Amino acid sequence: MSKASLQDQLLKAGLAKKSGKQPKQKKSAWGRVNRHDKDANTRPSAEIEAAKKAAAEKRERERQQARETSARQREEEQRRAQRAEVRQLILDHAEKLASHGEPFYFIDQGRISSLPVDARLRRGLAARKLRLAIWEKRYYIVSATTAEKIAQRDPAFLIALPSGGEIRDPAYAEFSVPDDLIW
Repeated sequence: MSKASLQDQLLKAGLAKKSGKQPKQKKSAWGRVNRHDKDANTRPSAEIEAAKKAAAEKRERERQQARETSARQREEEQRRAQRAEVRQLILDHAEKLASHGEPFYFIDQGRISSLPVDARLRRGLAARKLRLAIWEKRYYIVSATTAEKIAQRDPAFLIALPSGGEIRDPAYAEFSVPDDLIW
């Protein structure tokens, strides 16, 4: 049995090259070793590709979340602006309520409520020239044109009044019903 030299064994294993001495790698101007080898595989590995793909997907998800967040913020700003406009309309154009007057009854969210009104306000409410609005749990009487502007922004701030005295039975057509009894 002949023993092969270490170099022969390394050549058979593919761990060494036949040429004796390897040339030194040249250093660049910055002191780094130039590692560009002609035999090196220039294609990135599958792991690197998978990492790049995952990073791109993550960036896209983050962009999508940022778009959704900014859209929600814009909608919230619009709602706040509309509420501010409604508040301004109600408070600026509200009719002055009588401190001592006849109560005007109406239904708000299933509850019977009342406001003290004088004869002029009662006639306006009955004729639908005036409407009821609510802001921070207080009731205000506003004109019909102001009510239309409020309804364009958010109709939830208006109180629906009952339709005015339609009589279904012709036998009672000649009798009038007071406005505050019409629900």
